[in-house]
Parts: sequence; structure tokens; C-alpha cells
Amino acid sequence: MKRVSFLLTLVAMMSSVSLFAQDVLRYEGQWPKGEGVLYSSENGLIIGTFDNAVPNGRCVCYLPSGEVYWGDYKDGEATGYGRLYRDNGTVFSGQFKDGRYHGLDTLYRKNGTVFVGAFSHGRLKAKLYESTVHASGLTVPEYPKIDLTPKQEEFLKTLEVAWEEKTRKFIESHGFVTPRFQGGSVEDFTLWVNSHLIVPESFDPTRGSRTVLVEFTVLSDGTLSDIHAMFGSDPDLNAAAEEAVAKSPVWEPGVFDGQKRDTRLIVPVVFEGE
Repeated sequence: MKRVSFLLTLVAMMSSVSLFAQDVLRYEGQWPKGEGVLYSSENGLIIGTFDNAVPNGRCVCYLPSGEVYWGDYKDGEATGYGRLYRDNGTVFSGQFKDGRYHGLDTLYRKNGTVFVGAFSHGRLKAKLYESTVHASGLTVPEYPKIDLTPKQEEFLKTLEVAWEEKTRKFIESHGFVTPRFQGGSVEDFTLWVNSHLIVPESFDPTRGSRTVLVEFTVLSDGTLSDIHAMFGSDPDLNAAAEEAVAKSPVWEPGVFDGQKRDTRLIVPVVFEGE
């Protein structure tokens, strides 16, 4: 599952860049087809069914980032039905294509609420359902625990340390500079957005504060594009949050490897309650 993202105070998506200049692979198992294990410095530890040492069929992948994917593979990419278990306790379950959410997917949050959406190539296209309170009787997909050998456990520990170090060096060596808002940070923009927020009349502050996460792209010319609310349950609040972000003046764009780049950001928009 090839995914490149820099997790700082923002998310910068540059899918054409790899953190590892050369993937180190070692396959152990049945040949040319059958059960096996693939050790990969880029993709982690993959256990399941293979075709010429390439994952094809049902597999479990322990990613260098600490996440775990369980599900279908096709030609080495997570494609078909699968589940992604994140470090923060959330679980994505549904359809994947080429390592991205693609189709109908359900997000099981740690607090017991759920979100169902239609995705295309990793992007949310439509929200179909969301619960704002703990869903009684909810069954979270079971974690695919496998008894790893001592060698595999050591491989994962070494890989996670190497991944963190390579990520840090990669960002530093390529001079990644985050977009800046009026000379300040993303946090400064968050304050600006909330100060320009027009609260809809439908919002009831007596029910407490509400937060809407808004994702957008700072283009290489500093303007904003593709602004949409993420996982918000109230359409009026979602629209108000998107409108506040859309009012933004021009930014100083992000820079990567000496060039101005489009950068995806996420900011929280808070509707204050009593």
C-alpha cells in the first residue's frame, strides 16, 4: 500500500515522492503461488497469499507507520474489501482501490460513533450517514491479530524507527516549507477563520460547542481550492464552515524541493456553545 503523507500540523499530499530511494524486499513462502510473508522496507510486513512474491488475495499488512491493513490485494496494491486500523483507535472498513478508499466505506471512531461515506481515490465525495452519539449494538471489525515470530516483531520495531528517521531526514533534505498565512502558521489561519465565521440561525448553543473539520488545498499560486467539510453531521454548520474558509486571502504556498507545490490542509472550525 503505497501512501506518502507528511503528518505535521497539516497534511501535504505528494504522491509522486517516495521516502525510500530503494525498497528492500525479502519473500519467504510458497512459490510461484501460495501462502507467504513479504518483508518490505517501504510497505512493511505483509502476510498472506502471493503470486510470484507479489501480494494477491487476502493479506494482513503491518505498515511502517504503525497502521494495519487487513483485506484484499491485487497486483501488490490494497484493492477490494479491506479494513485499515489506525493508531488512534479508529477503523476504516469498506472498499479500497490501489491503496486508497474507493467506494462505500465506514469509519468506526474510538468514541463509538460511525461515519459512512462514498469515496473516490481517497477523496470523500458524499456523506451517507453519521451518528453523533455512541451507536448501541455497534460491532467494530475485529483486529486481525496474528502471532508474529520474534524475527517479525524485531523487523517491525526496526522498520518503525527507520521510517520515522527517514521521514524527518527526507523533509529536512528537500526543504519542505509549510504554507504560511499572512506570515503566520496554520494555527493563525484557524483563529482567522473562527473570527470570520457566520453562525447559522439553526445552531443551538445550549446543546454545546460543535467542531467541523474543513479540508482544502493551498494551490501553488496561494489561492484556495477544493474546500469541503469532513465528517460534519449538520449541513448548515458544514456550509458555514466552508464559507468562512473560502473567504481567505491569498497564502504563501508550500515549497518542496525548491518548488511551490499544492498542499492539502485541515483546520478545525468551532461553533461555540454555552
